[in-house]
Amino acid sequence: MSSDSDLGPPADLSGMCRMTPERAQRGYRLGRFLTSMRDPARRAAFVADEEASMAAFGLSEHERSLVRRRDYDGMLDWGVSNVAIGKASPALGTTLVERGAKGRGQTAAEFLAWRRARNEGQPWRF
Repeated sequence: MSSDSDLGPPADLSGMCRMTPERAQRGYRLGRFLTSMRDPARRAAFVADEEASMAAFGLSEHERSLVRRRDYDGMLDWGVSNVAIGKASPALGTTLVERGAKGRGQTAAEFLAWRRARNEGQPWRF
């Protein structure tokens, strides 16, 4: 097992949150709920009645609020993985590009232009 000193100096990763065991445990229920949206029946139930679907899964009021607001950064901070959010994308009515744009305070078109510019000449097609 390595110590913190083996990892080198801390890096300033503005906008990043470190996943910790505590966060992962806290976000587990919401992550399971979002991942369950892979099932077409669960997705349809959520689209038909979001509140009933969240209540049936036993989400806390805070977790429900994150889903209602589509607060993807808040979900990540709560301990949900980006993969879980991605599994729920069809039910939440979003895409990875739209979530990335929202996280940067950009439109999807601005986000794509920014990503293409940052791609440093590598092919990047849709």
